[in-house]
Amino acid sequence: MTSPLRQYAVAEDAILRYRVHGHGSQKLILVHGLASRAETWTDLVQLFPPDRYTLYLLDLLGSGGSAKPAKADYSIRAHGRRLLNFIEGLGLSGVTLVGHSLGGTVVLFAAIEALAGREVLLKSLVIIGGPGFIQRLPLVAQVFRFSLAGKAFVAIPSPEAWVKVGLKVAYYDKRLVDREHVDRYLPCYRDRAAKLALVATCRALVPPDSDRLIGCYGKLRLPVLLLWGRHDRIVSVSQGERLKKAISGARLEIIGDCGHNPQEERSEETFRIIDGFIHHHISRTSNS
Repeated sequence: MTSPLRQYAVAEDAILRYRVHGHGSQKLILVHGLASRAETWTDLVQLFPPDRYTLYLLDLLGSGGSAKPAKADYSIRAHGRRLLNFIEGLGLSGVTLVGHSLGGTVVLFAAIEALAGREVLLKSLVIIGGPGFIQRLPLVAQVFRFSLAGKAFVAIPSPEAWVKVGLKVAYYDKRLVDREHVDRYLPCYRDRAAKLALVATCRALVPPDSDRLIGCYGKLRLPVLLLWGRHDRIVSVSQGERLKKAISGARLEIIGDCGHNPQEERSEETFRIIDGFIHHHISRTSNS
C-alpha cells in the first residue's frame, strides 16, 4: 500500500493513522482484527475500482501506525466510539463500515452507538468473521488474563514462530503462511507499545454489559452483510448464523475452502460479494 499515511486525533493522546485509496462516491472504512493492522487488507484493496470507491484503511488505536498510549481504553466499545468520532472528524456520512474479526465487533458496536442520534454517519455494515456473541476466547487472550503472562509477553522478544502458528490456525490454505503474509503481522508482535496495547485489548474483549448490547442487535435497521469462511476455526460460522437471526434483514454469505481471513485467502470472491451487496443497496436507494 503506497498511499501516504494520514492522521486524525480523536483526543490529545489518541492519534489514529489511516490511508486513503480511490476517489469514488462509495465510502468504505476498513477495520482490521486483533493483533493485526491495516496492511492485512492489501490483497482486497487493489480490487476496488478507484473511480467508484473511496477506501479508508484505519489502524485502530494501539495498532499499526496509530498511537499506543499506555493508559488508553482498549475495549471494543471504546474502539467503536473512536471510530464514530473519526467519521465525524473527517466530515463523512453515509459510510459503509467493513470490519474483520475483532474489527467486525467494533463496527457492530459502533452501529449500536450510532443509534443514539448519529445514524446518518452509517449506510451499511460488512462484518467478516466478527463475533457478536460471547465465545471461547482466543488462546492468546486466555493467557493474557494472567498478569505474569502479559508481562512476560511484553518483556521477551516474540519469535516469528508465534505469527506462523497463528496464521496456520487462521488460514484454511496453509500455503499462505509465507514470507509476505507473516511480515504483515510480525510488527504487531515486535513493537513493545503494540504488545502492551494487545495485552490490554485481550483483557477487555468481553464487555461487562454484553447482554444489553446483544439485545440492541434487533434495533439495527441499516443493511448488514455477514461474510464468513466455511472453515473458520477462530470464529465459527455459527456466530454468523446467530447474527443473521438477531439482525433484521441481515444477509449471510459463506465462502468455501476458506478460513478466518477471506480478505486474504479469497480476496476476489470477497470483493465480488461486498461489491454486489453495495451495488444492490445503491439500486434500491435510487429506485425508492
